[in-house]
Amino acid sequence: MKILYPVLLLVFILSCQPKKGNNKIITLNPNKITRNEIVYDTLTSNQLDKIKIIQTTFQEVYPATLEETIDDFKRDQNPDNEIAIWLTMANAYQGFLKIKKEKVDLPRKKEAFKLILSRSMMPSDQAIENSELKILTQEEAKEILSLYKEDPHPLKVYQK
Repeated sequence: MKILYPVLLLVFILSCQPKKGNNKIITLNPNKITRNEIVYDTLTSNQLDKIKIIQTTFQEVYPATLEETIDDFKRDQNPDNEIAIWLTMANAYQGFLKIKKEKVDLPRKKEAFKLILSRSMMPSDQAIENSELKILTQEEAKEILSLYKEDPHPLKVYQK
């Protein structure tokens, strides 16, 4: 998705595919990554319904309009895979909000989002390290990450 949120200024572990066919995990500055061109002019109504859920779930911590969010998914090589990842993130985030008995303030929500976003691309221990937690405790972070059940899917970046 489009890099709008400052959390994405943190280090990402990205998967590059060199011409030799070897997959290599490297760290890139997200500011040096350019957006993909639109791959799909339209998305299915099922995809759009799921994107609305994603955008609504993260609206407070990832301030992108529905139109911007749809545009981002149109740029993905496989929007269904990306939608599935973001729905898994949304489920983990909503689970975190449900298990908290007290009202969760915005800074805590943003840190939880950053942690879940990192976890979508890397193992839990690396996600905690990458997130540079300032508000959440290690115990809370582990609790949040226990709600994310899928394997990490590093962002694929292709060199031109």
